[in-house]
Amino acid sequence: MTLEVVDDIMNCMENGWTDGLPVIPPYGSLVDEMLEAIGWSASDVVGKIENQNLQVRAEHLAATAVMSGCKIEYAPVIKALSECLLDPQAHISGTEVTTGGPGVLVIVSGPAVEKFGFAYGANPLGATNRANATIGRFANMVRLFCGRGGGVLTTHGTIGHPGRYSYCVAEHPKTIWGAYHTQHGFEEEDSVVSVVAAEAPNSVNNHYGETGESVLLTIADCIGHAGATSYYWHYGGNLVVLPPDHMDLVSSQYTREEARQFLFDQARMSTEELAVMGRIPKNPVPESNVEWGTMRSPLGSIDRLTFIETGIDGGRFSAVIPFWAGILEVVSRKIVY
Repeated sequence: MTLEVVDDIMNCMENGWTDGLPVIPPYGSLVDEMLEAIGWSASDVVGKIENQNLQVRAEHLAATAVMSGCKIEYAPVIKALSECLLDPQAHISGTEVTTGGPGVLVIVSGPAVEKFGFAYGANPLGATNRANATIGRFANMVRLFCGRGGGVLTTHGTIGHPGRYSYCVAEHPKTIWGAYHTQHGFEEEDSVVSVVAAEAPNSVNNHYGETGESVLLTIADCIGHAGATSYYWHYGGNLVVLPPDHMDLVSSQYTREEARQFLFDQARMSTEELAVMGRIPKNPVPESNVEWGTMRSPLGSIDRLTFIETGIDGGRFSAVIPFWAGILEVVSRKIVY
């Protein structure tokens, strides 16, 4: 690496063209190569953030892909992912500036996982291989650069979490319950990338349960714990991450739909308890759908509870990833290559 390149890296950091970590300088030749691989022209408008009157051009996204360290070979994933990020339902501006401080979670499923070298075995929520790290970083750099409305807005995350650097999970190529994306209407054989604004993963440890029910009860307690953000708003969602040891127990007793129904029924707290703790205001807004004297779910709909099969055996852990309460849908696109 020449001193000139080092200077350019430092200039990027000093000018705020970074997420706080060193980036690959977006030299024109590298950006042009990325644009060609994706099939975009530099001036193509890939998406808009209407409430900020912001147009996002192809050159912005290609430069961000270069800066985050993505390989040229990832172009099909970057194209589909960019469309997800700029879909109005992804709410990228709100994700950037909310006090909740979520990161953009990227979920990759289907044959693309192996084709592009995503990690899905050991350490899948903290994978340090290039595909997971750079694709997750790309999504969150787009959030950082575009979600501020061209620099007009300010980040307000009260605490945030490390997933705001990079947050990507890939599913096992062969699953017991079917590919993750089949929960969103895609065919089993498809390759799909999905995004959703999400809080940090909550680890679920159950080393002594001998049944699928015992594992699901533990997961339900994690979903419905008193601090769950969405108890007030009542339209949150959760991704349940099931590695092999817990998955084997759960799938021996439940189908995916049965497990979803079990968790939806069990993950609840009484409105009285929530009120005593200050989790529900004295005069809740109508859209929060508070029914006093009932067991309240942090989920507005059973459809906002999904599962992904990933990770390695040898430890009885699973995880719950809560979605940001300001988001209504997971946004998905088919990866075409």
